[in-house]
Amino acid sequence: MINLPLRAFCLMGSNGVEKVEIIINEVFDFPERTSFEGGYDFKGELNICVGRYEVHSKDFFSSTGILYTLLVSLTSCYNSLQGMAEYKRLYEDDFAFTLKMGKTGHAMIEGTFQEYSHLSNKLIFQMETDQTCILGAISELKQAERLFGDDKGYRV
Repeated sequence: MINLPLRAFCLMGSNGVEKVEIIINEVFDFPERTSFEGGYDFKGELNICVGRYEVHSKDFFSSTGILYTLLVSLTSCYNSLQGMAEYKRLYEDDFAFTLKMGKTGHAMIEGTFQEYSHLSNKLIFQMETDQTCILGAISELKQAERLFGDDKGYRV
C-alpha cells in the first residue's frame, strides 16, 4: 500500500522561496500496467513559484518514468557539478524544464508551463539554484523510485 499524496520532488531556488514542485495524488494501473511514457501514469499537483509568478495546477498528469529519468540526470549533474537535467513529456508540452549545472555548483532552471495548448497564455520562467538545493529533490525522487521503480516499473 502506497500512502498518497507523495511529494515527487521540490527543486528550491537558491533564494529559499522560489520552487518547482510536483506532488503525486493518484497512480493509475499500478503495478499491473506501465505507461507508454515509462513507469506509471499519475495525476497530481504542479506548483511553480518564481518571482511574482505562481502556478498551482491541481490536475497535472505525468508519469513516474519521467521522474526516474529526471532522477538519473539530476544525480549525474550533482555528482559531477556539470551537465543538464531535463523534465519533458513525450507528447505533451504543457510543462517542461531544464536544469543546467555549472562547474561551481550553481545551476539555472529554465522552463515553461502552458495549461491550455490552444490559448497563447504561457509562463516562461528562470530560477537560480545550486547543488545544496538539488540534493533534497534527489532524495525525494529516490523515494518515488523505491515505490514505483525505474522507467520500466522495475523496483531496485
